Parts: sequence; structure tokens; C-alpha cells
Amino acid sequence: MSHYKNRSRFLLKLLFLISIALILPNCASKQPSKTTWADQSNPLLQQAQEALSAQQFSNAAQLFVQLAKASHLPLKNQYLIAAADAYIKANTPINANDLINTLLSRASQLTPSNKLAISTILLKQGKVDDANKLLMSLDQSRLTVEQRLNLHTLSSSAFFQAGNLIESARERILLDTLLIQQKEKLNNQTKLVETLSLLSQQALGFLRPTADNNMAGWIDLALILKQQATLNPDSIEVNRWKELHPAHTANKGFLTTIAEQALMNFNTPNKVGVFLPTQGPFSKAAYSIKKGITASAYAMANRWPVNIQFYDTSSAPIETLYQQSIDDGINVILGPLEKSNAAKMATINTLSIPVIALNKNGIHHSDNYYEFSLSPEEDVTQVLSLAWLKGHEKALILTPQSRYGERLARHFSTIWQQLGGEILGVQTYTLKQADYSAPIKNLLQLDESLSRFRQLRQRLNLSIQFEERRRHDADFIFLVAAPREGRLIKPQLRFHRASNVPVFSTSKIYEGELNKVANRDLDGTFFCDMAWFIEPKNNVDINLDNALKLWPNTRGLHRRLMAFGYDAHQLIPHLERLKSNDFSRFRGKTGILSMNHNGQINRQLSCGRFKRGSITSLGLAPHLERALNMPPSYSSEQAIDENTSPL
Repeated sequence: MSHYKNRSRFLLKLLFLISIALILPNCASKQPSKTTWADQSNPLLQQAQEALSAQQFSNAAQLFVQLAKASHLPLKNQYLIAAADAYIKANTPINANDLINTLLSRASQLTPSNKLAISTILLKQGKVDDANKLLMSLDQSRLTVEQRLNLHTLSSSAFFQAGNLIESARERILLDTLLIQQKEKLNNQTKLVETLSLLSQQALGFLRPTADNNMAGWIDLALILKQQATLNPDSIEVNRWKELHPAHTANKGFLTTIAEQALMNFNTPNKVGVFLPTQGPFSKAAYSIKKGITASAYAMANRWPVNIQFYDTSSAPIETLYQQSIDDGINVILGPLEKSNAAKMATINTLSIPVIALNKNGIHHSDNYYEFSLSPEEDVTQVLSLAWLKGHEKALILTPQSRYGERLARHFSTIWQQLGGEILGVQTYTLKQADYSAPIKNLLQLDESLSRFRQLRQRLNLSIQFEERRRHDADFIFLVAAPREGRLIKPQLRFHRASNVPVFSTSKIYEGELNKVANRDLDGTFFCDMAWFIEPKNNVDINLDNALKLWPNTRGLHRRLMAFGYDAHQLIPHLERLKSNDFSRFRGKTGILSMNHNGQINRQLSCGRFKRGSITSLGLAPHLERALNMPPSYSSEQAIDENTSPL
């Protein structure tokens, strides 16, 4: 037990680091109060504060540095910390790094408040190890009650963002014992149950035997919620739970509250319209999506009567179909799928019913317009977040010579550099080749090694042996590849002496089916994908599995598209809940789904690594808020021309 507690404390401290950067921007009520300075009459300080208010962050940072130079401890450190934070907001992490390194070099002079503030900045940069060392040096027994409340709140959020839902729930249980105000207590308990509900039924069942009585009560309640879309506090299952856990804290008003919330949050429209093409380049993808929508409709038939009408977007203009759907009494629309049609739908300012476009346009003017897609940019953002949190900074990019490859390489480069990383080189390769030695040699600078050898041999006029030497300044390679190319490129990287350079890729590298023999060539490759593919045994869905039996030839990409259609339909009753609460999530087949303020549905994937041809799960992908909040790397004109779904 002591070993487990020590492990939990270590994990708590580690992920507390992440939480500060992830949660503070979105959780104003939990932000520390603004720094109060000793001398508010200082004109230079007033200028710095005015620059911050005007979002002139670079100017503010320079002013804080000047203040630090003219000050003594401990005020000097406060000014340097403020300058570093301003540099981060100005997207100049190099300057922030210099200041942070200066502060860390005199760690003995830092107060606990200094260390917490510096850790916050380190976490904004994703520098978990550095922040962890700093926070581990704090004596947490000296924290006030308010600080402990913030600690458990932030730690829970950190575990949640890092994908460790179990530890996130444990932190909320600790928080529950400290909260006094009933409203805050109920809010925390709601988040606690929602967090556990995101775990699969198999994972909850595995956790249940080792849980203490308090945790077991919450797990049992989460299991009931997974079975009941709207919780009935007088149902047989709930009454049995009350008998089993008579003294549980959830009995004190929480069951009634969550039942009322569930009833309000699960909104099922009478009639659903689906906009998909039956002809053209997207017809096959549309058919797979349609199968997923149909499977979901019949899976929910006992609580939501099946009433779906399909509209063919290849037969009439989208504006005409929209008006026809209104005349037909449709209450919500799924689609359209094609980016051009989604762009046209987004221009309708007077959308009278919710529209969930199945592609991303990014520009719209209606509160009733939502976007949901299998965006490869989402894959890229999450896999680069995984690489960043593993401590990598210097990247090489190997991508196909295509518009798709260029697009993803550009997206990766933009976000990676804004995080503070470095792109050492970008190399393209031609598709459908067998030998990728030339682009690999260029990427690894092996040709330069050969050139240096030839010059040396000619100059010395000696017969000397040669051994190729690759570059050693790269931390990892970001590879954009389909399974065929990946299985050829990965062994050739090993052949060219890059076996110890980690390779990260997107879900495109995995065809979605276990093939241990073929996938051995991908061993060591990291990637992020749907949890349904990463951990199929822990994400069993009887309804979707039965649907696949009806269409046994649905493979690879089309399995993903079927899951996409399934989730799109399942999302409908949860739209308002996701829209009204930043914390709200929905566990789908394509990932854990949430919604941003622009109506875009985001997917939190799971990550894995190929090992002996199989996939080893690494858990949920990290969600670095700094990466997620960065603007798209493509312009609006490109967004209309290119399809964001991997079709």
C-alpha cells in the first residue's frame, strides 16, 4: 500500500505540472490572484502593467526585465518571472527559457510562490521534467487549505488532460473531502462521475476489486450511468446501489442533482436529416458513414425512436436540400460531407435547426452550426504533443511528395516551432517506390558523410575504410506514411543507422487491423488513433460489432468512417451539454469528444506503439492546450479547396 501511495504522489506531482498550463487559461475561478507589487507608484511598473493590459507582451516583458535589473530580492525574482510569462504569451519561448534558466540557477533563493509560478511557465512550454523537479522541492505540508483545494483541482485536471482518468477521479475524491460549500461540492462530484464514465466498462470492472469503499461507490454509480442515458433515482439499479453504499457522500443530494442534469442534457430530436452524396468521389466514404449512422440509430432505438431521412447531396444544391429538410420537419441535420458543400452550409446565417457538418470549414456565423471530422491535423497535433511531453525538441520530417503530405508537414512545423521546438530538416519521398534510400540519406545527411570521405581520401591519397555516419542532432522523425510506405521506410531507417531515432506518425500508418507479420516492420513507431483500434478488447461495443458482422467487408479506412458515422449520430442528444460546459465530454468510438467555443467537435485519441507486430497502448493522447489553441496552419482559401477528412 505504501508503494502505491508513493507512486500516486509521484504521479500527482508529475501531472500537477501539466495541469497548471492546461487548466488556468480555461478556468478563471481557479486562477491565482494577480500579482501585487510592492511599489505600485513605480512609473516603469505602471508601463509594464499597461502593456500587459494592451496585450503588448514583448514590450511588457522588456519592461519587467528592466524592473528586475533595478530591484533586489525577492522582488527581483517576481519581475523576472513576470517577464518570462510575458515572453511566453508573446510566442518567444527562447527569451523565456533564458530567464527561467537564470532563476533556476539560484533555486535556493526562490520562495515557494516563486517556484509555483516558474513551474506554471515551464508547464506552458510543456517542460514537465523541469517543472517536476521544482515542485518536488516544495514542502506541501505547509500549504494552506485554499492552496490544497487548488492543488487537488489542478492535479485532477492535469491527470484528466494527460489521459489518466483514474488518478483524475482519485484527486476529485480528495477534493470532495475538503469542499464545504454545497454548490462547489456537487459540481466536483458531477465532474468526478463524468470522469469515471469516460472509462470503458471493461476498465471500470478491472478497477472495481482493488478500490476502497468510497471509490467503489463512485465506480458503481458510473457503471449505472453508462447503462442509463437519463438516470432514474428510483430505479432498481440505483436502489440497489443505495443499499450497498448507505453512508456514501453521493447520497447527500448528488443523486437527485445528477438525475435532473441527465434529464435536461439528453435531448433527442424527433426527426434527423442526413446529407450525404450517393455519387462522385465521396460516395464510398458516404456509404460507410451511412452504415455507422444506421447502426447507432438502431442501438439507441429503445430510448430514441428511429426517424431518419437521407438527402442526396450529389442530386441538388445544398441550399435547396436545406430548405427541403425544413419543409419536411427535420429537427437536426448530419452533414454535408464534402468541404465545398459544408462551406456553403456555413454561409447560411439563419440556420433554424442544428447542423453537424461532417467536415471542417472553420468559418461560420451561426450558433446552430457545428463541425465534426476525422481531421488529420488533429492526429498531427496529438502525436506531436506526445513527442513534446517525452522531452523531444529537434525534429526531422519525412513526408510524401503530395499536397496531403505538404499540408501535414506544414501543420506540424507551425505548431512545433510555436511550442519552442526546432525543425532540423524536411524531406519528401515519391509514393509507390520500393527503395527509399535516397530521401532517407538526404534526411540523415549520409550523402554529406560520403562526400567528406571522398575529399579526405583524395587529399591523403590513401586507401582507407569508410563507414557512413548520419547526423546525430535530431531527437525524432515525424513520418507521414500509409502502411505500405511505412513498412518499407522504417526498416530502411534502421539499415541507415537510425534505429535509435524514435519515429512518430499519424493514424494513417495503421490500417486498422492486426497483422503481426506485416506490422513487425513498423516496430517502435509511435502513433495516435481511435481507442477502438488501439485497445479493441477494452473498447468493445456490441452494437457496432454486430453492425460490422452485417458488413464484413468493411475494412481499414472504412471502419474508421463507420465509427465516425456512429459517433456523429450518437453526438446529437449531447450537443447542448457539450456546448454549455467546457469540462463535458462524450466517450465515442472515434475518441473522447468535446466541443470548443466555435462549435468544433474535438477528438482526444489514444496512443500506441508497434511492438512485435502488435500494438502496445500508451493510454490517452496528451492535450497540450498551447498546441490545441494555435490557429490552423492553412489559409481560408486552402481550407475550401482541400478536404480535411482523410478520405
